[in-house]
Amino acid sequence: MEIYTVIVSTMLLNHSITQGLLFALLFNGYLLLMMVSFSPRIWGYSDYSEEIKAKVPPQTNQERRTAAILSLPFLILAFGLPVYSLWTLKVQFGGEIPFVTAFTHLLIIFMIGTFGDLVILDWLIVSKITPKFVMIPGTSEEDYKDFSHHYRGHLWAAIPIVILCAVVAAIASYL
Repeated sequence: MEIYTVIVSTMLLNHSITQGLLFALLFNGYLLLMMVSFSPRIWGYSDYSEEIKAKVPPQTNQERRTAAILSLPFLILAFGLPVYSLWTLKVQFGGEIPFVTAFTHLLIIFMIGTFGDLVILDWLIVSKITPKFVMIPGTSEEDYKDFSHHYRGHLWAAIPIVILCAVVAAIASYL
């Protein structure tokens, strides 16, 4: 019985990591596409530090509307893919899934995705390389070198992510 548990646990972990990598690729790919296709005043304004925001005018109503429209596919992907992955896992379990399994699966997916965002997009691209497409006009390259703003933001975002994973896992395990 113990070897069966180890095999199932390993298969679940592999499945969760694979799904997390797929999620990270799509999640960060969409964000990178937005970064190179649209002004940072649209996709990055709210995520940049207060020091950067103090150097530039606030977002216009049109920029906020465009950002909201571009956020819709992102939000559908960000929540839809993990929920779909959990649903397929539940089907593989014969229609029932333990809360701990569901919670761990979702948490692995979200953490791999947000880790990719933090390391690849925020640290490497924005803070280290700092290409022109990430810079809001009126700022300088040095304004983007402080990575601590991104790190703190991801730490704070982990709290609602864990809560969301717990809520969705509870729903999935009890329905």
